[in-house]
Amino acid sequence: MAYTNAVNNTDNALENFRQLGTDEQLAWLWFVYEQMGDAVTPAAPGAASPEIAGGLFEQVKEQSHEQQLDTMRAIANRDANNQICREYGSLSANTKLAFWFFLSCGMDEGTIIPMPDDYKMSDEGQNLLSALESMELEQQIRVLRDAVAGMGAEPAAGAAI
Repeated sequence: MAYTNAVNNTDNALENFRQLGTDEQLAWLWFVYEQMGDAVTPAAPGAASPEIAGGLFEQVKEQSHEQQLDTMRAIANRDANNQICREYGSLSANTKLAFWFFLSCGMDEGTIIPMPDDYKMSDEGQNLLSALESMELEQQIRVLRDAVAGMGAEPAAGAAI
């Protein structure tokens, strides 16, 4: 994955994101919020449903740290067997952004499983992060929104979520 292919090209950046492994995607999202959270968090304040994102966050927060990681992996992998993943799948893209913001804050506070202190992002992930940082704010938000919008599973048919 070439840094130059992702710079100022949101489609390439999104494709590069999708080529990252599951844990690398999760780490990349955390690093984005850690390094750029103040800029990308208010992406669409009127379009997100923070109450809904907060409710889903609370469900994750109640889990053990290992279960939290399993849930985040399930969301990234679109695991239709995971109820929280299906609930996440029914959210708007902006509400999904809010959910990941809440997870990032929870990781900082210690209520959500933290990043290992010795974690080193791959060159591909670091290149993608650098490419995102070099983009205009609207492009950054588009890449981030599209990345999280592609996660989650479709709600189950019938009354089940």
